[in-house]
Amino acid sequence: MVNYREIIAAVTDGVLQITLNRPDKLNAYTPDMGDELVHALRAAEADAEIHAAIITGAGKAFCAGADLEFLGGELSRSGKALGQEEFIASFTEEFAELELLTIAAINGAAAGIGITGMLAADIRVVAEDAKLVLNFAELGIVPGLGSSYFLPRLVGAANARELLLCERRLSGARAAELGLANHAVAVAEVLPLAQQLATAAADCKPGMIGTIKQALNTGQGATLAQALVNEAALSVRKKS
Repeated sequence: MVNYREIIAAVTDGVLQITLNRPDKLNAYTPDMGDELVHALRAAEADAEIHAAIITGAGKAFCAGADLEFLGGELSRSGKALGQEEFIASFTEEFAELELLTIAAINGAAAGIGITGMLAADIRVVAEDAKLVLNFAELGIVPGLGSSYFLPRLVGAANARELLLCERRLSGARAAELGLANHAVAVAEVLPLAQQLATAAADCKPGMIGTIKQALNTGQGATLAQALVNEAALSVRKKS
């Protein structure tokens, strides 16, 4: 894998593990980090030997949101301001449709983009005592990266409103209770559980991860009749 500056990417037994690697800054997000995430995930999808990707954080935090220096206008090494890089500007739909099982292993505190950036992942495993902060309304920021699409589907429309407008801060355990996370476990178990789930997906027949994800993604916004037609079409395509 490439030697990145702000993430670590390593592949073991067909699983890419991406570690956000700015522990002294609580892995705060920068445009450079976003560029590296996009590059690593695209490289993994292009590699037929890789079937899953896990994203976690170095140290005690997962991602403390956007780096304040970049919120203040600092440019990335490639000359981009925050929001101009693909991860924020245009990658969300591609992230959701990657033909990989994508797992966010949220091992500690996460705020802002540290949460919304992982809503497109297939599975979220979170430390039960992790502090999660969605204080966009306090900051006068509309939550992006498809939050208005993903949150109501994950937690329900009423809970999404309450979460963003009233609760705003919650524990990992509460996130799992709402459906924002699939699992809330002790912090020491977050990465092992993510790895266990990623390994289990290795038994899927080639191409089935992407095909089933496509069926589920389409089915979310479809009528039953449309979902049945799409499933039949995908089955025919898979056999051809």
